[in-house]
This record gives sequence, structure tokens and C-alpha cells, in this order.
Amino acid sequence: MKLKRIFTAILAGTMALSMAACGGNTDSTTGSADGEAAKPEKLVVWTLAEDLKDFAAHYTEKTGIDVEVNVIAPADYPTKLNTSLGSQSDEVDIIVGEPQMLPDFFDAGYFADLSEFDSAAQEKLVPYIYEAGKDSNGTLRALSYQVTAGSVIYRLDLAEEVFGTSDPEEIGKLFSSYDAILDTAAKLKEKGYCIFGDTGALRWFANANTPWVKDGKLQVTEDSLGYFDTAVELYQKEYVAFAPEWSAAWYASMAGELPVNAGWTALEDIEEGTPTTQIFSYIMPSWGAVTIRDNAQDNIGNFGVCEGISSFFGGGTFIGVNEYSKNKEAAKDFVEFCTLNEETSEWWIDESNGDIVSMKSVLEANKDYENPAFGNQKTYEFFMKQAENIDYSLITRYDTEIGNAFGTAIVAVQNGEKDKETALKEFYTTVKATYPEIEVPEA
Repeated sequence: MKLKRIFTAILAGTMALSMAACGGNTDSTTGSADGEAAKPEKLVVWTLAEDLKDFAAHYTEKTGIDVEVNVIAPADYPTKLNTSLGSQSDEVDIIVGEPQMLPDFFDAGYFADLSEFDSAAQEKLVPYIYEAGKDSNGTLRALSYQVTAGSVIYRLDLAEEVFGTSDPEEIGKLFSSYDAILDTAAKLKEKGYCIFGDTGALRWFANANTPWVKDGKLQVTEDSLGYFDTAVELYQKEYVAFAPEWSAAWYASMAGELPVNAGWTALEDIEEGTPTTQIFSYIMPSWGAVTIRDNAQDNIGNFGVCEGISSFFGGGTFIGVNEYSKNKEAAKDFVEFCTLNEETSEWWIDESNGDIVSMKSVLEANKDYENPAFGNQKTYEFFMKQAENIDYSLITRYDTEIGNAFGTAIVAVQNGEKDKETALKEFYTTVKATYPEIEVPEA
């Protein structure tokens, strides 16, 4: 896509580096005769996201510094980081984390102080990105080049057919509460459509106004119980297609019809003549819009984005510097290049073909871009507003495990294996066993 570009100067020149402790080839860290520090031979990155390969190549092109990027599976990443940095290794210079990982990594002392970028980050980046990158003492230690604000993504044609409008504000009202969602699902079912692929789509709204843990206590609120009850009703009344996120049928639904109750079955293994349906909506962070765009096929352009029950975000790559790196200043320059440079941010919009960047000025510059994959809706403007509404205080280090345990309780009730009271008691027991320091209603 062709977008207006904003150019700023890229930091160049040599970078001050630590002197090599002893022995070996010291060309990368030894100062020149006039006292000027030389560039490192190479920077090493450990990341969860393939994105940083593109950033590294762009950085090398601009600076001449080689950057080796190692992509590590999310399930393996915490163990690898803890093993290496727990022994204060300098084998990696630049490290990353997703928001729920960061507090533990910060407490362990792995991420170096980035306070020199504090003012620039606060001024230039979407607020929740700045907040997420600070440790419990308020010290900045990580930054991100992207925002992952959430939305409800819906089919324009089905909206017109069932509700008589595809206007984002009007469709947003259909997802403004759990009662509204159930009413919307019932109307879709009458026409032969399903509101979601499966009930897991609702999980993003589980804590719309209160964090899972506050003041050391587990919070099971009206929001979370509303999620629980609505998920069960959607499932038991067959308002969803029983196509879990990331399943073959779920991906296929973005292009049109999908088999009902396919589960995780490969499409080629589904019996011919199996009834089909169509999915009306998906609840996902902004990267979900890219997923749908890339799988919509002939359905491209037939989607819109709107608000749901609450603003939310999911995932995101936050970049920092290994506290024990010998190339700390050069590594900081890489972080700054990726996250606080307007030219890089504009480049990433084009390079990624749709990622939502974290720099407010670049989002503002592109707010009038009409996205052809989403009915020419101004999606950058939409996600910019959603990102500004995110309340980062709702996010805790406990969210992933507690959310998974809550989902397990819901599934048990959906399947008729347990009643709600029993499932919730087991949920409390699981939370207490996993996090003994948390006070729970029952254990």
C-alpha cells in the first residue's frame, strides 16, 4: 500500500561500547586511536517474533552492523532466557518479551535500564506501550514497535442481510454487553449463521474493568461471570460453529462457508455432505485483521472492525537489552531504531503490509488511510483510538495461567461434565495451588 511518508534522521556514527574484559579478538570493542569507540562486529537477538528479522536487515542496511536473529518458540523462550541470563551470560545482546512475561523478567534483572529513552517514549508512543515497558519501580526497560489493540471483526454482507446495516457504530452495539451478544447470536442462528467460531472468542472481555488479581486477591467479578455464563449459553444453544481458533475450519471460514462442528479435523477428512454455516464475527487483537486479510481469498474487502464490550490488547513484542551484554550501547541503539524512529515506523507499515505501529505521530499521519481489505474503513484511525483507551493497570503477571484455568472450568460446564458451582470451586483450587500467595474465595 502507498502511504504518506515521514522522514527523520536516523542515528548514525559510532557507538560507545564496553572494553573487552580479556583475550580474544577485541576489534569490536576496542576504541580507535582518537578515542572514538568502534562498532561491534555483530549484535545477537533472541526473539519470539519473525518480525525482528526484517528489522535487523533494515538496521544493517542503515548502519552496516550485522544483526543475528534467533527466533525461539514461545513455549521454550522463558526457559532459554532464564537458563542463559540466570547465569549472567553475555551470549545475547537484545531480548524480548510479551507483556505477561515482562514482570518476571524485569524482577530477575535481565532487562537493562532504558531510562535515557523515557521522555521520548512517553511523548511518542501509545500510552499503554510506555506503561507496559516499565518495571514495578517505574523504570523503563522495554519498548515495542507495534500496538495490538483489540476489535470485533465482522462480515459486512451478513451484517446487511441480518441487521440491515454494516455501519461499525451500529454493529458495535450488537457486541456492547453479554446480553447484547446473546441476542445477536440468536438472530444470526435464525438465519443459519454462527456468531463466533467457538466460545473462546469471548475471553478477551473476561476482565473488562477489574484485573484478575488485585491487592493479592483473586477477583471473580460480574464481568468474568458474565463471560462464563454467556460462553456456556452460546455453546449449549449451538450459536457457535464449534471451529476453534487456529483450526482448519476456522481459517476456512474467513473465505466463506465452513463445515459445522468440524473441531480440529482437517478439511479433507470431513465427510461430504456435512452441513455448513458461516461465521459472522471474530474477536481478536489488531494482528487478527492481518490474519483474516490473508485468508479471506475472494471474501477480501468484505469485513469491518468495531468495538466490543471493552478495549483490550493481546500479545505484542517488547524489545530490551540484556543487562549482561558487552554491546549494551549498540544494543540500545537497535532498540531505539526499532521503536522510537519515525522513518522506521513508516517503513514497517509498508513492510508488514498492515501492522499497527506504536508511534502516535505515524498513526496520526495514516489515520485517513482507507483499508481495501476492510471495506475501505479507516482501520488505522480505529485502532489508534482503541489503543488509547487501553487500561494497562488491568494486566497482571498471573493472567495467562488464571485465564487458562477459568477457560477449563467453562469447558467442563459446556460439556456437561460439571455444574457451575463445582467447576468454580476447582478453578479456585487450581489458582491457589499455582499461586499460593493469592487469596481466593474458596480453596
